[in-house]
Amino acid sequence: MRILIAVDGSAECEVSLRGAARWIGVLNADVYLLQVIDGCLSTKGAGNHGAWCPGDVEAEVLAMKKARTYLDELVSRYELPADRTSCLVGRSDNAADEIVTIAQNNGIDLIVVSGHRRSWLGQLSKDSVCSEVVSPRDCVVLCVPLARAA
Repeated sequence: MRILIAVDGSAECEVSLRGAARWIGVLNADVYLLQVIDGCLSTKGAGNHGAWCPGDVEAEVLAMKKARTYLDELVSRYELPADRTSCLVGRSDNAADEIVTIAQNNGIDLIVVSGHRRSWLGQLSKDSVCSEVVSPRDCVVLCVPLARAA
């Protein structure tokens, strides 16, 4: 079994990782730990959503290094099996699309994502990554609901 666990760097999203970590050994699963960084680092607010917009190369390299360090720390903190865990850093202005693409490219059986709770206004203004990933897939998607941030 192959499990893709998407994390965004927030403490809340690690709740899903903590839960999934308990099952990884039981299922003898291969783990793909993924963080997607924004592909438009230096052009935020420029109205470029939907198109690749290369930003400041130095900022992107730094963000990718930070993401990789974070993922390596998670492997250690949650005692994920190093021989069966791959740390992946995606780069896109649409995290849900990147998660789905990586899942398809790696033959993933289960995607685990966290569903950050939003206020009613937040729900109106932006689709959640979780709701976008959950749409019909070739694999199972587990969306872990999280408590609304205070």
